Amino acid sequence: MKLVSYLSRRDKLAALLLVLFTLVADGCGFQPRGQVSGAGGIRGPVLIVGIGPYADLYRELKRQLTVAGVELARSAADSASVLVIDRWTRDSRVLSVDSRNKAVEYELEESVQFALRSRDGQNIMQPQTERILRIQYIPPTSVLGSTRESELLRDDMLRDLVTRIIRRLAAAG
Repeated sequence: MKLVSYLSRRDKLAALLLVLFTLVADGCGFQPRGQVSGAGGIRGPVLIVGIGPYADLYRELKRQLTVAGVELARSAADSASVLVIDRWTRDSRVLSVDSRNKAVEYELEESVQFALRSRDGQNIMQPQTERILRIQYIPPTSVLGSTRESELLRDDMLRDLVTRIIRRLAAAG
């Protein structure tokens, strides 16, 4: 109780504002980017098939499903549902060139076709396609940073793609 009496009026006001902000942010549904909530509709444990366990898409699916509270299965016998990845593509196209005919803008694409089935092969969710497009501008003077920037943009696109997949799965389940 003595600690409260030593705090200045400004410190008390700042603490009160911090508590109010936290309550408002939590009440409005705010969540950190890349976190999926409300995946309770997905029947777990889920088995992911169609891509290898070391693929970027598999690792991101595994991470986000685990964070959402969905258990992953190691085999078909242990699973309640199966997430089938039919096709996953990464592509880039040149959008524009500069006066020296060097590419300066690229369109990056991440696309996946997936379906959710029960363990016995019944479709829970028909095959669907999710697609993310981003435009990357590479100034002609920037040579060193463009590769790393492209990798970061691809990682961000993959997180967004998986978030969309999980939301669709939760809605279907």
